[in-house]
Order: sequence, then C-alpha cells, then structure tokens
Amino acid sequence: MLENLLLTFAVALLCGIALAASAGGRAQPAAKADFFVAPKGNDAWSGKSPAPNADGTDGPFATLARARAAVRELKARPLRRDLTVLLRGGRYPLARPLVFGPEDGGTKGHSVTYAAYPGERPILSGGRAVTGWKKSAGHLWTAEPAGVKAGKWHFTELFVSGRRARRARSPNKGFYRVVSAGPDGRTSFSFRQGDLRRHGNLRDVEIVFLHDWSISRIRVKDVDEEACTVRLTDPIGAGLGFFQITGFEPHPRYLMENARELLDEPGEWYLDRKTGLLSYWPAPGEKLAEAEVVAPVIERLLEVTGDAPNGKFVENLHFVGLGFAHCAWPRPAHGYAAGQAGFHDARTAKERHSMRARVPAAVEFEAARNCSFENGRIEHVGGAGISLRGLCRGCRIVGSVLADIAGNGVMIGEPGQDPKATASDNVVSNNYIHHCGAEFYGCVGVWAGITDGTVVSHNEICHLPYTGVSVGWCWDAKPTPCRANRVEFNHIHHVMQILSDGGGIYTLGRQPETLLRGNLIHDVPPNAGRAESNGMFIDEGSALILIQGNTIYATAKTPIRFHKATTNTIRGNTLVVPGGQKPFMFNACREDSMTYQDNTVVEAKSFKPPQPSRLQAGPEPAYRKILARRR
Repeated sequence: MLENLLLTFAVALLCGIALAASAGGRAQPAAKADFFVAPKGNDAWSGKSPAPNADGTDGPFATLARARAAVRELKARPLRRDLTVLLRGGRYPLARPLVFGPEDGGTKGHSVTYAAYPGERPILSGGRAVTGWKKSAGHLWTAEPAGVKAGKWHFTELFVSGRRARRARSPNKGFYRVVSAGPDGRTSFSFRQGDLRRHGNLRDVEIVFLHDWSISRIRVKDVDEEACTVRLTDPIGAGLGFFQITGFEPHPRYLMENARELLDEPGEWYLDRKTGLLSYWPAPGEKLAEAEVVAPVIERLLEVTGDAPNGKFVENLHFVGLGFAHCAWPRPAHGYAAGQAGFHDARTAKERHSMRARVPAAVEFEAARNCSFENGRIEHVGGAGISLRGLCRGCRIVGSVLADIAGNGVMIGEPGQDPKATASDNVVSNNYIHHCGAEFYGCVGVWAGITDGTVVSHNEICHLPYTGVSVGWCWDAKPTPCRANRVEFNHIHHVMQILSDGGGIYTLGRQPETLLRGNLIHDVPPNAGRAESNGMFIDEGSALILIQGNTIYATAKTPIRFHKATTNTIRGNTLVVPGGQKPFMFNACREDSMTYQDNTVVEAKSFKPPQPSRLQAGPEPAYRKILARRR
C-alpha cells in the first residue's frame, strides 16, 4: 500500500512539473510548502514564500542546509503532518556534501520531502566553473583554475556544455595491444614500436589496462622508446593471479592517458599540475565564451545516514525532482586495480594487493528506512551514481535519469554476507540508466550485492562498457542472505561495448526465489577479450533462480551462458540465436542440472524485433514520455 501511494504521489508531482513547463510561461498558482529555497534567496529570511517580497526584506532561503535546519526546528515538537520543502530552479553550488541524519527524516506516519518547485529544475552541483579562457597556440585554449598550481585542487574530469570532455589519450580510437609482459608480469610490458612516447610530466600519465571484465589505471614510471618497454609505478591488476598482464590473453588491450603531447583532437583536454594550466581543444562549433565549463571539487553530494548501532534510522525522507551533478573521486594513490564491478584493491604503501574497496557514490543512503530518490537526475560524477548501502530497507530509486557516471550507476547492498547488514526490500524502478562506467569500464548499470528482496524493474539500461544488471556476490552455491530478488521487465541493450565475460544480466551465487522475468535484452556485441559476452551470464554458484519470459536477440554469441551454475529453471523464454550458435552455453557445469520448460528458439534471420512496450519492458507508460523528454 505504501509503495502504491508513493508511486501515485511521484507520478502526480512529475506530471505537474511537465504540465507547468508546457504552460508557455502563463502564471501558475503558487505552490504550497512549509519552506522554499531559491538561488537568489537569503538564509536570513523566513523561507516561507517562493520569491522575495516587494521590498526585498523576506523570501526564500538560499540553501538546502538552511531549509534542513528549519525543518529540524519544526520537528523539535512531535511531527503531526507531512513537511515539504520546494526548491526553485537553477544551480545550487555545494562546498560540502549535504548530510541528513535520523533527526532529519519523518516518522512511520509522516514524511519529510525536498522537491523541485513545479515546472522548474534545481541542480545541486559539487563543481566549480572554469573561466578566463584565452586563445593559445593552434586550436587550443587555456585557463588557470585557482588552486591547481598551489596543489590545492586537482581534477581528473571536465564537463563542457553538459558533456564529459575526454582527457588527452592515445590512441584516439580503440586500443593498443601489449607485445609481452615484463619479468614479474605486473609492473612492465613491451609495446609495438611507435605506440608510446616518453612524455613530459610522467608522474601524471596513466596506463588504462583492460582485463576481461575489469580494468586497471596505473601511473607510468618510465618509457624506454628504444627498447619499447614501459615501467609502471604500481602493479597492474587486482591481487588474484589471473589479473596479471597476460592472465587472460597474450596481447591484452591498453591505452595511454593524460599527457600534454597527446592533446591532438577536438574535445580533448589536459591539466598541467606543475604550471596550473588547463588546455582544451574545443569541439566543432563550440565557443568557449558561451560554453559552461565545470570541473568537480567535492567527493560526495548527498549523504543520508542513520545510526544503526543505536537503532536510529533515517525514516520517510524523500528527494523528488532534484538534480545532482559534478562530483569528484580522486584516483587511489597506488593505482586503481579492479576485481569486478568497480570493487578494487584498497592498496597501501605496504600492502599492494589488499582487498576490496568500492567506488563511492555521489548520492548515498545508509541505515535508511522507506526513503526515496524520485524523478531526479544524477549525472557528470566521478564515482558511482547512487547507493543504498547496508541496512537500507524499503527505499526506492524511481523515475530518475542516471547518466555520464564514471562508475556503477546504482548500487544496492554490500558485498558481505552478514544477515544483520543485508539491504532488503529496496526498489529500482522506471529509471533511464545509461553511459555508466565512463571512466571505470568494469562498472555496471545496476549492482545488487548480497540483498534480500531487491526489485529492479521497468528500467531502460543501455550504452555500457560492461554488464547491465549484476545480482549476487558469492562465487559458490553456499547459502547466504541473498534471496528473493526480482529483475523484471527491463529494457537492456547496447551493453558489453568494451569488456567481455558479462551480459545484459549477470548473476552470482545461490539465490532462492530470485526471478529474472520479462526482460528485453539485445545488442550484445562480439567479445573483444578472451571470454564471450551473452544476453544473460549465469555465473559461479548461481542456483535456485527462475529465468522466465525473457526475450533475448541480437547477441553475437549464446543468448544464455552458465558457468559453474546449477539447479536453475529456464521457462518460457524467447531466445534468438545467430547462425551456428546454440541457445545455451555450459562451462564447467552440467546441462542436465537445469530445468527447461516451454522455451522458444528462433533463428536470427527470421526474427522481427518487438517494440519494448509490447512486452511491457522498460519504463511504464506514466514515466515513458516524461523520461524521453529528459534524455
């Protein structure tokens, strides 16, 4: 019942925003709220009206932090009604993360909501505008962001006119191939004559190295052009043996990034930390005098955290229609060496292969109950997009756009198996999740670790370097708290665009009552690495999962692959096979350990792709048109 009421409220508010925006500027009735916030407000005012009064003596607050304090004052007395704060459209710069605790939420009976003013789009930004551009040599323009030369600010991402600009790299397209690994298989390799050069500022140059399903980002120590060898400051690959340079294939892919000499194509940039000079080659038709150029500063935008040890959770707190953008994540000092889905070695100077840290999220909930992020937008961030961590229960991510995310788009739960820390009954529904893994290619659209009752439904998830949805985090069939998860009616396409050994949906471990149902999966290209990519990859330990009513087509390899999996049921699926392929592939597991019922196998040449709406895949009608306008 609560879920249906929240859905009705969210759709009504979202439709109200759309209707107000389409009113052609006609005056609309003033929205009602307890407090208002506006970019030109004043934290000394009462916050009781949406605009300043005639004599400029009262009006909305200027910051969300001030509105939060006002809500706390109201909550000093028992909360007997819902509270609402409305944010006017425009940009709100954040110098530090917005933090909400148990004292900021609602109760089981009443909510606290921070929402967009009808018809307007507030954006909370953790970035800083880069201005003062000057024409330089050739096609380049330069600026000197304050604090860079002094070592007070360093950024690895730049956003120009709402798009992620590319750090200077080589090659400009595709990748180089390793010729052979060095003696230890980790810290050096040989390259083909002419591929690499010994550029200036070597301490800032990175090798981006591709393993089958993850990547490493390691700084360069030296390049010997005559011997065609490169040495690195830290080891390539996570601690397990197969992550060494040639652990997956003899000539793996890599590229070099972040040298001034590599800035040779429109849309690229380079930041020189020694001189403090930022260089940029504008994209065709781009005018820097008119463009908005933003670099991220702070490392988290929104943090909602309860006090679980003392039994104090954040309850019934909602964020509706808000945009969050421009969030940094500094690269680890000893390199980024990922194992899977962005989990990487937490290296220290003494221990180079300690396990595993997660890429942090721009928006994070922890120890939260019945909270939501609805009809919002998270984009242009340097880590993950949004995370519902351990002890989150009944929380919802609904009707939102997550785009241009460096790491995972959505993360649910934890990798650990402690039942007391298991996220449960959380929902990720009716979202448009695309272009995640923009910097860390092994990241995914939606990651659900050891979770109970997670629902991932009616999302469009696409244009990803690796997997669309990953569920489970145990590499054998031993019992864990992971169970009863549902991945259903999603439209997943154009995934596995760079890496291999994944799929539209990927599972791990024993998951009783878990259901993969009604998903439409297509456009999974040939694997560029060693292992193949699939529509679904049911990986190690996956057991007791029902795979029902899915449609999978346009996969270069097998629609469904099983690896060390057992006792799953495959029922009523439509599997379109390319020439010469079988509908199922089995690696290190028995075909007769599965149950098959009423599946339809179709040859690709005779299959006509269906519209997602006919299969009820992707966002539901109430969200579909509105999300399309916000792409």
